[in-house]
Amino acid sequence: MLPSDDERISWVASQVLPHEAALRTWLRRFRDIDIDDIVQDSYAAMITADIAGIRNPRAYLFTVARSVVLRHYRRSRIISITALTDFDAQSIVDDGADAERALGARQELARLYTFIEELPQRCRHILLHRKLDGLSQREVAQRMGVSESVVEKQLARALRALNGMFSEPGPGERPADGGDVRATRRRDAGKC
Repeated sequence: MLPSDDERISWVASQVLPHEAALRTWLRRFRDIDIDDIVQDSYAAMITADIAGIRNPRAYLFTVARSVVLRHYRRSRIISITALTDFDAQSIVDDGADAERALGARQELARLYTFIEELPQRCRHILLHRKLDGLSQREVAQRMGVSESVVEKQLARALRALNGMFSEPGPGERPADGGDVRATRRRDAGKC
């Protein structure tokens, strides 16, 4: 039986509200957000959640808030890109240094995406669950049906390989030793 709205509100008041101060403190680390809006959106999501399955309200609140912050950042990027399309090409001033930096950032993001796609499936899923979804090691292990040790080892390997990817030359560049960048990346990714 689903809890009534009054039961949900009571649950949020007793189990979640006591953690608001800690949440606000944690949210201060993020730039370009309105903390009040994030807290309000988090509460709105908590009200509609299946509270029967929530074992740790504090952790759930922080997970929801993290999702709200990520959604805010995605939305703000989409809005700014959409707003740019309203201008004609002549009305945009091109600052060469900023344009070059933006291009470099897009290329790095494309390299990262390609690298993550090349990881073995289990290693890729563990990396994304831990770093993008913000799941704990235990949650990832339970979700994937593996031990926490496997999650820890696979994540460490993925991060080492990722670190190696960022230390290697970009597209069109050759490593100092003249080796094959793709072969090195495949070798590092295959260690997962």
